[in-house]
Amino acid sequence: MLTPAPHIHHAASQHGTAVLDVRRGAWLMLDTDASRIWHAITVRGGTPGLADEIAIPAGQDPQQVSGQIAAFVDELVTVGVLVNTDRPRRVRRRWWRR
Repeated sequence: MLTPAPHIHHAASQHGTAVLDVRRGAWLMLDTDASRIWHAITVRGGTPGLADEIAIPAGQDPQQVSGQIAAFVDELVTVGVLVNTDRPRRVRRRWWRR
């Protein structure tokens, strides 16, 4: 299951979502579509069915939208904004205590 990393704070508004990475001191501003993805992950617990919710009213291909959603989520995981709680956390030890 994906969740925001412990160092991430976020707030939603009618125009999108603001995500603050406290560790890097950087803001990530999500537009309305990206906010829907963020909301699906943080509130619903995942993105199943989201591609249909976005694509069908807009007349787009749900499979293509699903690929874009997956790429966006992968990018958030790569930069450390989201963490996968299903994976065991890697223990980092100081080099002099090994």
